[in-house]
Amino acid sequence: MSKFDDFTDAVLLGAKDLARDVFDGFEDQARDDTRAFLDKTKNDLQRWTTLLSDNELSEQDFQDLLEAKKANIEIHALTRQGIALTKAERFRSGLIELVLDKAIGVFL
Repeated sequence: MSKFDDFTDAVLLGAKDLARDVFDGFEDQARDDTRAFLDKTKNDLQRWTTLLSDNELSEQDFQDLLEAKKANIEIHALTRQGIALTKAERFRSGLIELVLDKAIGVFL
């Protein structure tokens, strides 16, 4: 398994915990929405994590790039469950932090 696969697996597992904390459940829906985000941004994430690993991208630059992708986090599965917008935004913010933490843990 590649480092990138380890990274995405760690993000998916963390998303379940994040959903449990933010929504008191809905782990499967959060995993589905997280997987969709990872699929949608896969090329960018692969490029950025390679640059991060090669020390050609700082942690701050990586975080800034992730923040720019925050709007791309579509919460379809969670929205179908009637999740409030404020909780959805907390999940988006938490997911960006999770991706950052896992990338640093795996690639640095």
